[in-house]
Amino acid sequence: MKYGKVPYFEKEISKVVMGVIPLPQNDLVKAFELLDAYRAGGGNIIDNSYIYGPGFSAVMKAYYEKHGQDALIRFDKGNHHFSNNDEGRRVTKEAVDHDLRGNLERQGVEYSDFYVLHRDDIRVPAGDVVEWLNEHLAAGRIKAFGGSNWHHWRIAEANEYAEKHGLQGFSVSSPNLSLALANEPMWWDALQIGREGRDWHAKTGFPLFAWSSGGGGFFARFQSDDIKRVYHNETNFARLERADEIAEKHGVTTPQIALAWTLNQPLNVWGLIGPNTVEQVEQNLAAVDIVLTPEELNYLENGA
Repeated sequence: MKYGKVPYFEKEISKVVMGVIPLPQNDLVKAFELLDAYRAGGGNIIDNSYIYGPGFSAVMKAYYEKHGQDALIRFDKGNHHFSNNDEGRRVTKEAVDHDLRGNLERQGVEYSDFYVLHRDDIRVPAGDVVEWLNEHLAAGRIKAFGGSNWHHWRIAEANEYAEKHGLQGFSVSSPNLSLALANEPMWWDALQIGREGRDWHAKTGFPLFAWSSGGGGFFARFQSDDIKRVYHNETNFARLERADEIAEKHGVTTPQIALAWTLNQPLNVWGLIGPNTVEQVEQNLAAVDIVLTPEELNYLENGA
């Protein structure tokens, strides 16, 4: 396993981040097998969100009761909107307080290592968000924070405010960064980072935690209405063929190459995964050791 550091957080974080979504909520034995396999391979961080509901948090609560609340670094999200209208948007102090405390209560833990706003509302001053989260930092409920599906310029705005006012700023950004090019967002207000954002992250070295880093199942040839809607296009099918070719060259699987493409970007990058079996966990973890050359990275994306 490879690890990296982020601002304001003392522990090293494994470059492959486990997501709670594949954990079966009604089968703790299987859920624990997936988590144990992830930890055995050097993984040390779990992605969760208040919007995912109490079931996944109940699984994690049981896991922490068995292994201790420090068994995994918690990358807990909140402030997902309820609807895409003014009444349903939830980048508010009240929603921060509700979801942040709710994550702790559901999981039976004293703190979240990270609190990451699941969505943004550009009408809310970024400095206000910094102020709200620093209150929870001072109370010991979180250690660091960030934004998921926040544009890079909003992250920069927040950290400029934090520096000016002597406060802790954002530590991480979590957009989608994948070899699979989206026709449209998988979910409303979900952000696939573009060239401008990638260039900003490359220039600043700001930590990027890429969700659906392996292409959301497209490179595993998983079929669903959502995958057809979001990822079925000529560009991606050509990239899939090239990923097959590079996978054969390296003696690995095509999904491993897709994940490796994200992890080999010239960025300070982590990859979020959603494996359903122990074998998939092990394959995802092994992808961190695949080294792709700049030429291979460019060939996979552009075919040149």
